[in-house]
Amino acid sequence: MAWSIILASYVEAAENAGVKFMVTVFQSAPVKQPLWQARCLTSVRHWCSQHGYYYQFLGDELFDCVPETLRTKLAGRTPIIADLARLSLLKDHLESTGGTVLWLDADTLIVDASWVPNTDASVCFGEEYWLDRDRRGRLKAFKQPHNAFMLFSQGNAVLPFLHQVAYSIIERADPSAISPQMIGPKLLKALHSLAQFSLCPQAGALSPSLAHDLVRGSGSTIEAFRAAERPTPCLWNLCGSLVLENNHEQYLLELTKAPALFGPLSQ
Repeated sequence: MAWSIILASYVEAAENAGVKFMVTVFQSAPVKQPLWQARCLTSVRHWCSQHGYYYQFLGDELFDCVPETLRTKLAGRTPIIADLARLSLLKDHLESTGGTVLWLDADTLIVDASWVPNTDASVCFGEEYWLDRDRRGRLKAFKQPHNAFMLFSQGNAVLPFLHQVAYSIIERADPSAISPQMIGPKLLKALHSLAQFSLCPQAGALSPSLAHDLVRGSGSTIEAFRAAERPTPCLWNLCGSLVLENNHEQYLLELTKAPALFGPLSQ
């Protein structure tokens, strides 16, 4: 079923029920998820319920937002199709329904459910303080935007621009030259260096090195995070794409089972 039909049905049902959803949170994932990711999705659903946000979950129908010609061009590159689809989804939703819309990747864990984003903002992206070690074991820190958390309000100019630029890049690119993060994090970081978007440090991203130290309860990445005197993230993108690195999936199982393990970062 095309997303436009799904969206129209959702809006009609809300109107018939006399409900006006000012904040809508979208997520998407396969029907079958690993345990750690299922826990992430549950945490977001509970968070939405607590604050009165409308929660909308999509499976593979998310990809219907992308024209078939581009899906064919990007065959086998699901993350890139998803990057295009989420932009189309959010843009179409705001144009038809208005209000404020949030996108949270399916590997996002809510660790402080009392936190709420500034839903009056026009646009906001997550901000990661990425702590990792180089080949020599030296600790490196990078502060940069990420698109695992995105917030847009009706009338903003950034989302339509991102949508146009992302589609233009893919339509013109040689398929062999399209890199995995070409229209996702890489595009966002390039534009941020010029536009300086509003970023939300409470929506962080978890590196494998920091995950390892949190499960241990101590380590140099925890010390470095504290020393930076940054706001403690209230939700974390767990970077599920890295599950095959250095036992990262086991760390995610531990952290999603016991979110209190994130506690040392705020001490």
